[in-house]
Amino acid sequence: MTGIRYSPDSVLVPTTPGALLEWAATHITHVGIYQSRHSLFSGPGRLAHRRCSVGGALDVAAGRDRMAPDRPYDLEAIGAALDDAYRILAEHLERGPVLIPPGREPTAHHKTVVHLWTLAPGRTAQQAAAALRAAAETAEAADRLF
Repeated sequence: MTGIRYSPDSVLVPTTPGALLEWAATHITHVGIYQSRHSLFSGPGRLAHRRCSVGGALDVAAGRDRMAPDRPYDLEAIGAALDDAYRILAEHLERGPVLIPPGREPTAHHKTVVHLWTLAPGRTAQQAAAALRAAAETAEAADRLF
């Protein structure tokens, strides 16, 4: 991971897809998985220490509820990295390119693929972390090529 160490309270936010995916994997390993995008993760009072979905871990990795008001963030870079992270993870989970239905926004569809995978009965935090780490390796390998 590119110099940013995991901490659920850290105000540092990764700006590459690989680092976001690795941070999310560590987060899921640390806090566990909750098989819903709503409830514990969402809304006022959500804590970075509570279980979350795979998408929720990615969102926390990208700074949701962790950004400090007095620190500058490159929101454009973070947003682009988060979109790429969702795409790379969705492609990993689908074992290839994800076909986007006509009229559907690609990132929204990638998020849906990740969310549906998370909801599979019996999904474990270990499986989620392994998928996130495998996707992180793919992202980091691609970064080394360019």
